[in-house]
Amino acid sequence: MSTGPIQPHGLIALLTQQRDLYLKLRALSDKQRSMISGDRPGLLLEILKERHDLVAALARLNESLSPFRRDWDANYAALPEDERGQASALLREINALLAGILRADQEDEALLAARKQAIAADLAATTGGRVANAAYARQAGPVSGPAAADVTG
Repeated sequence: MSTGPIQPHGLIALLTQQRDLYLKLRALSDKQRSMISGDRPGLLLEILKERHDLVAALARLNESLSPFRRDWDANYAALPEDERGQASALLREINALLAGILRADQEDEALLAARKQAIAADLAATTGGRVANAAYARQAGPVSGPAAADVTG
């Protein structure tokens, strides 16, 4: 099914918009990494919301690109040579950006999992320390005499 006469400038404009959205998504991915590393959960949530908004914009853009994709080979072949070159360059850039974003997201997921494990271990150590202190205090029994201090106020 063909989309009729292809509008090369329309396709190039859509691919350019797509590339630009992926560039913004990559920038947010970089910020996300620094927020994860810097333990700034409030800012991380803001970045995730911005990323969600960009992904929604990409989904809308993909709907606009779908008529071109339906018969991509014919539509691509119908482009003048310079627009084919432009489309190819944009598609390569888009694919490279997407691959980099996906790779960074996988790395961030692993970093978050490691941080979660470290926090769980810290909590377990803290809880274990409290239990040990309480057990030690029970074994020591009440302290009497001038060495005891009343810290209850």
